[in-house]
Amino acid sequence: MKRYYLYLLVLIFLSIAIISGRIANESTWENETASQALSSGAGEIGGILADLLWLQLDRYHHIWMYQGNEWMTATDYLPQLWLIIKLDPTFAEAYINGGNHLAINLGHPQEGLRLLEEGIRQCPDNEKIRWERIIVLWQTNYYGSRAIQEAAWNYMTLVREKRGLIADPWNEANASMIMEFCFEDDSLRFNHTEISERYGERCDFIRFASMNNLWRPAL
Repeated sequence: MKRYYLYLLVLIFLSIAIISGRIANESTWENETASQALSSGAGEIGGILADLLWLQLDRYHHIWMYQGNEWMTATDYLPQLWLIIKLDPTFAEAYINGGNHLAINLGHPQEGLRLLEEGIRQCPDNEKIRWERIIVLWQTNYYGSRAIQEAAWNYMTLVREKRGLIADPWNEANASMIMEFCFEDDSLRFNHTEISERYGERCDFIRFASMNNLWRPAL
């Protein structure tokens, strides 16, 4: 019953947001401050509802698995993921979870990658979404080796821009490892073997330095 109350609350919020958006658009030239206040307030409420829906979804996930159901083939929770993204377009975990599930578990790589790419557009500074896109590209090989290389390079570029201050620092070494494998197989690229070896050495160095407390984010 609580689940339906939450959905009703979301529906009411969406209705108010649509009406408020129309009012704001019609009166923007008259009162820009009021328009911004409406948008800001709706965004904050949407974020709160998205958080509540995500917590409910996580609880449902664990109950579903505890009951012995196969989570990897489940599709009934996807509409709730879309709703979370609708309420809060910057909800990174929804893109990560949905993109991986669609592409790898359900076998729809194009749809999963499209969702992850939308997540990158909405959350350009979130390295976790970029990392998930690497994993999906690597496991599905949907766009080929060059796409994996480009995604890994973009990820490592963002890590450098963030001076290594990321949620999962070990993935910097993992990205180098994936680049090593990709270049090893990319026989059409000049010096692909040498490039592969350099990335392998970089991966080993990062892991060694991290284990010995020598690899620190740049200040």
